[in-house]
Amino acid sequence: MESEEQFKKQFGEKISEARKQKGYTQLKLAEKLNYTDKAVSKWERGESVPDTYTVLKIAELLNVSPSYLFGKDETTETESSDKPKKKTRPVALFVPIITSVTVFFIASVLFLVLKLFPVTTPYAPYVYLIALTAMFIELVVFSFIWWSRPAQFTCLSCLIWSVGGTAYSLVRLFTELHNFKYIFICCAMLQIICVIVFIFVHFIIKNRKSQSR
Repeated sequence: MESEEQFKKQFGEKISEARKQKGYTQLKLAEKLNYTDKAVSKWERGESVPDTYTVLKIAELLNVSPSYLFGKDETTETESSDKPKKKTRPVALFVPIITSVTVFFIASVLFLVLKLFPVTTPYAPYVYLIALTAMFIELVVFSFIWWSRPAQFTCLSCLIWSVGGTAYSLVRLFTELHNFKYIFICCAMLQIICVIVFIFVHFIIKNRKSQSR
């Protein structure tokens, strides 16, 4: 009985220590585990111990090994797991920035070329509209590779409206359909669909987590 109490106390101390190193509050950790902050508080006070799956989930969230939480003398995995993150994060920012700059550099070159000829001068500014759409296309791709769902939603929304704006401008330029404003109604419908899909995906993932717990 004494060893069990000691185990619970040591387990709670390890969770508390790892949680604080990660910068999480009890409430934040509880939300990620789909528990209440009262449950996390009980664990840290040594009053109870979560089930095995939850222990593994805690270890994953706090970047430590399960053995560390059980009080064995093992180094935390924070240092080793941080290394790939430090390599990934710069790439996740550097590559989209370089790609976007390249897109607008090419657009600037085309703009200057079109400006050289009187026949194509009126079309020069529209190069940047097309470049903007191209930029959001590549940002959508990169967001689904590296970024979170809010970033994916933002990039996809920007792409929808930039495509609508570009299409509207080009139609007015090359045709006589000056009342082509229903394109924005289509954009609004796509935006609503986008919102519904992302909300649906969010609840599906949340439901799967709660079922696996």
